[in-house]
Formats: sequence, structure tokens, C-alpha cells
Amino acid sequence: MLRYQLDIFNDKNDYLLLDNVILQTRKSLECIAYASISPNKKAYSKFRSEAEKSADFRKDYNGTKIIKQLSIINKDFYPLPLEEPNLTEERAWHFDRFDGCYLTKKQFITLYDRLGKYLHADNPWDNDKNYLNLAKDLSSYFVKIKSLLQVHVTFVQDQKSRSAFVIDMGSKVKDVSVITAVSSGDFLVNR
Repeated sequence: MLRYQLDIFNDKNDYLLLDNVILQTRKSLECIAYASISPNKKAYSKFRSEAEKSADFRKDYNGTKIIKQLSIINKDFYPLPLEEPNLTEERAWHFDRFDGCYLTKKQFITLYDRLGKYLHADNPWDNDKNYLNLAKDLSSYFVKIKSLLQVHVTFVQDQKSRSAFVIDMGSKVKDVSVITAVSSGDFLVNR
């Protein structure tokens, strides 16, 4: 839907549609940040409870801050995009790393912060916010976000074990699926 609205904006310069695309894209990024908290909830909650101010993680909303804070407690929290799995033997699958373009952690932060300036009314005495450049860039960001999430793994680590969750977002012909793996040591991740 967002791509469709962006296409209409690019064709007709309907700025209300672009405003909606900007808002919904930023909210989508926040959902990625919240989803990253979920498997790390216990460690994130403990980490945030030790903060000097605004220590309740349930009040967190800024995607950039969440991503940076999660990086402190679990360096591997960010989704790692994968290729479609290959069946290697019965009930054994191998997932190669996705080697195309996807939304990196750094790009997530850049995009999230960039979108923030468009969430407020324009000050008529300030510089142009460059809506047209943003609209041009958003299409490539949509592809990167989809590539990041289509098939990805996220890692959760605590004192006793390390877990991996492989999520396949599915398609029109395939259901969403989740594979869970647990290890008493590290997983082998070729970066």
C-alpha cells in the first residue's frame, strides 16, 4: 500500500499521500525496533531499569534509541537476512546469508532520523525539507526493508543459552513460518 501511495505521489504530487507514506514508514521502523525488543525483553528491561531517567522500557518509542540500546545488550539482536533455505537432509535445513541489498542497522538509524523532520508542520521561514528527494529515495528503502525481513534470523542470548529464531514472512503462496534453535554455546554465523 505504501509503495502504491508513493507511486501516486510521484505521478500527481499529492503531498497528503507522501505525508502518510512518511508517517507509516517511520511507524514500520518502530515496529522493527519493538520486535527486536521482544526476544530480548528481559535483558532490555533490566538494562533500561538501570537508566538514570525514563527507566521504564514500556515508555520507549524512539526507534534510533531502542536500536542503539539493544546493541549494548546483544550485539547480534538486529535481524540478519537469509536466503531461502536448502534442504540438506531430512528435517535439516541450511540458510545462506542474503548477499543482496538490505536495510542495515546504520541505514535504519539514518532513515528513521531522516523521516523525523517530516513529521512536523513546515516552518515557512525555514529551508525546504526536500520532499522530492525523500520520495525518490523511499522506493529503494522499501526494497531494502523487505529484503531485511523476508527471511531473517534473530539471536537471543542469556546467561544459560543462545537461541536463534528464523522467520520466513511468507508470500501469497507460502505461509509465515518460524524455526527455533537453541544452543548451549555460540551459533556459527559467517558474517
